[in-house]
Amino acid sequence: MNTGKTGKILFLIVGILLVGAFSAFLVNKNMNDPKSHPPVITFTEEKINMGDVQQGPQVNGEFEFKNTGHSVLVIKKITAACGCTGLVADEKKEYQPGETGKIKFTFNTEGRSGINEKTITVESNDLAHPTKIVTFSANILVPQAK
Repeated sequence: MNTGKTGKILFLIVGILLVGAFSAFLVNKNMNDPKSHPPVITFTEEKINMGDVQQGPQVNGEFEFKNTGHSVLVIKKITAACGCTGLVADEKKEYQPGETGKIKFTFNTEGRSGINEKTITVESNDLAHPTKIVTFSANILVPQAK
């Protein structure tokens, strides 16, 4: 048996295995890097028309979103542009790739009439759209005096 030849073959096999393992490590590290594979927040609808609603009661609605990116989506802040809009977001702040979430809202129609359009601002770690604005509207009908 030629020990020199066997040693070279063994050295070559170990070298190939090490290069393969290092390559797999780099690919895995790169896939988890939010800058190279960022999260993406995608809303099912960015505008909701609630139609005709009677003045007085609160109206409820929700915006559903999905993390269509390749790393964890973090919801940093959700704000309504008006005090007439109440927000109830999911308690969780982090969404894995493919995971969905909801932003529920209530709209107080008391003292309002006609077409009202309100916005909700969502801040996240989506690098392309760190601030996303979604909108809902309603035509508030005033009851006729009797």
